Amino acid sequence: MSYNSNLEKLRKNLIKLNANAIVVSMNSEFSNKESDISDIGFISGFSGSNGRAVVSLDSAILAVDGRYTKQANEQTDASIWTIEFFPKTDTTKMIAELVKKGETLIVGSLSVTYKTYISIVQLSEKIGFIIKSIKIHPVSNEKSKAELNSNLFLMSEEYMGETVEQRISRVKETLNENEGALFADKARIGWIFGIRMEKLDSSKSAMANCIAFIPKKGTPVVFCDLKLTEKPAHFDFKNFDEFEEYIKNSPKYLVKLDYKNTPAYFALILKDYEFEIKSFENTFCAFETIKNKMEIENQKIGAELTALAFIKTLAFVENSITTSEIDVAKFFEKQIMQNEHAVGISFNSISSFKDSTCIVHYNPYTAESKEIVGDGLFLFDAGAHFDFSTTDMTRVLYRGDAPPTDIIETYSVVLKSLIMFSSAHFPDKSFAACIDTIARFPVWKAGYDYSFGTGHGIGCFGNVHETLRVSQVSQDRITRNMMVTVEPGIYNSEFGIRLENMLLTVASSKNSSFIEFETLNFIPFCRKLINKEILDKFEINWLNNYHKKCFDKFYDTLKNDAKTLAWLEENTKEI
Repeated sequence: MSYNSNLEKLRKNLIKLNANAIVVSMNSEFSNKESDISDIGFISGFSGSNGRAVVSLDSAILAVDGRYTKQANEQTDASIWTIEFFPKTDTTKMIAELVKKGETLIVGSLSVTYKTYISIVQLSEKIGFIIKSIKIHPVSNEKSKAELNSNLFLMSEEYMGETVEQRISRVKETLNENEGALFADKARIGWIFGIRMEKLDSSKSAMANCIAFIPKKGTPVVFCDLKLTEKPAHFDFKNFDEFEEYIKNSPKYLVKLDYKNTPAYFALILKDYEFEIKSFENTFCAFETIKNKMEIENQKIGAELTALAFIKTLAFVENSITTSEIDVAKFFEKQIMQNEHAVGISFNSISSFKDSTCIVHYNPYTAESKEIVGDGLFLFDAGAHFDFSTTDMTRVLYRGDAPPTDIIETYSVVLKSLIMFSSAHFPDKSFAACIDTIARFPVWKAGYDYSFGTGHGIGCFGNVHETLRVSQVSQDRITRNMMVTVEPGIYNSEFGIRLENMLLTVASSKNSSFIEFETLNFIPFCRKLINKEILDKFEINWLNNYHKKCFDKFYDTLKNDAKTLAWLEENTKEI
């Protein structure tokens, strides 16, 4: 594929549209058609999962977050693309660099959020350029996409811990008379209505792109381009194409929606038909982020099943004379799929060896998969979907008996960070941005930092990256019964190290008005990469207790698997 020629096609389309520039997002369609490459990747070669771009007739800017600065610079043509850093550079700043007074900017209304659209309108008023809003994006038109190959089904209420009717009622309780709510967050819609995808082969997500309209009075409606296999009892189900007609014929009242997560197209349709709209940001205690008793029990089961598959996979990597990054990813998936409740993996496994570990979201299936032979650092980040649970974990190990000192020191600092965060006690409803600094403290003290978040929420057979972000810019708060990952890391030009566990927030044993974390997954850390001198007495005790739990939890299961049990015994010895 010639990314430069695809970019030139886009520029020819701009000329046909009498425009000077266009906003390009990762995906410009709000549908469930899958492509093996993002819209930005199609015109640039960038294969990361997060970015935003603006292209003019003679310039192109791509902004990526800290995970992808190295990757973006390596994968794009430096003579064409300027790589900038998000959030320092956002969409409006890129537009301001490229679009002048009197010029025309194309904006795909399905590819930008309403919040971004409002910011672009405000910028156009300041600079004096013209906005042309389109529904079908030129890049999306050019890309090849797989046909919709999945249906939707309703998740068992046994695993939900409450009924769909109860969840709809909880949403309606937040609305006043003559109000409605519009949801575009697929994790939230999937949680409310119990909707899941039947096949996860391509997207790996259990959630489908949908729009849901919930009026205070009346029957909720879900709009999607996939079919639902059964008739729902508590809501109506329609195709995306029917959205505008439904809005056109609905009584007019105030509609609340999340400007940050709703594509501009849907908000503009509401405004076109004279609905009053209002920003509805349910970031704290978002419906799906606080888990009920059944969800918590199921997440613990899923975490244990995934941890066992992880242990077998890591032992396989160390015991194999030679294998490959892809073969390891397949080995892990095979271990997962042996369970009757397994649905699939929750994202493309990051199976990386040696310098591949430098790339935060490395994908051996799209990169040139390396052979794993001889000594070297190996990073594995993977997760699974069960019909009641979703998981996400990361470990790093070293093949060989003499790890370099710099790798040992870096690994030990990242481990200190994970232990400090996992052991934290803090006031209930604290801002996640404040808690993020707890994990960064050991990293900062050692003279490093990581330019990505410390953790994220996890759905229950849902979105592996659910609402709740633990990062320096997060506006979320943390309370009891939330699932969150902790995944600090240090990356340089030679290697990358990241460690990740799944945690549950619970009432602190020291103060009931405080929060602490309960660790859900037990996978040994790489003993040969731990410098005991870097750890303090508390951290050593924490690590030894954690490793004892790892051994006790899986010893009986692995008694007939001599190689894996030997690996478990070696890596859970006290330090």
